[in-house]
Amino acid sequence: MIEIKDGDSILFLGDSITDIKFNRQFSYKIHGANIYALQTAKSLKKKHKKLKFFYKGIASDRTYLVYDRLTKDCINLKPDIIVMLIGVNDAWEHYVPDQYPPLVRPMKPHMREIYRRLKAELPNTRLLVLLPFLIDTMPEKAPFHKILDEYRQVLADMAQENDAEIIDLQAVFYDAERQIPPAKLAVDGVHPTNLGHKIIADEILKVLK
Repeated sequence: MIEIKDGDSILFLGDSITDIKFNRQFSYKIHGANIYALQTAKSLKKKHKKLKFFYKGIASDRTYLVYDRLTKDCINLKPDIIVMLIGVNDAWEHYVPDQYPPLVRPMKPHMREIYRRLKAELPNTRLLVLLPFLIDTMPEKAPFHKILDEYRQVLADMAQENDAEIIDLQAVFYDAERQIPPAKLAVDGVHPTNLGHKIIADEILKVLK
């Protein structure tokens, strides 16, 4: 659990799933303009009027790109809590290397440096790591699970080593798919619908107390 105090600032850091502009721009086909970060903030504001929120998601970001902008989009903001969702694009780049340049900036060393800087420069900041996921909407993407699971395990191990709270969103969506058709959770399997985002937000709210 991460205890929230009035006056805390919460940073949502990640890729397209956390990118407000991207999700609004493509809402006509992914139906996910009301992203998990906005839904989480709306719920928290009901009890904590003085909370401050930062939204720093950038579509197509890999871990190394988050590392490159860590000073501007994280360290300088001095957040009390960071909610980070990153890694699916690193795994996708590995899965379809023919579509991308050779992978010269791998995930693990950049994640290691992100944690090193956070500990050194924001020692009192609490971190919640959301593990990336694939929703089983498109059968042709099913083989991607194998690669993504490898990346998720690395992210989970590193988060645990650095005392971060963890939410395994893959497990969350596997559970949701037992009752909800996958297409209602993410049309393309990667970018959640508003309902998919609500499920993420609900899980975050169980951790942020």
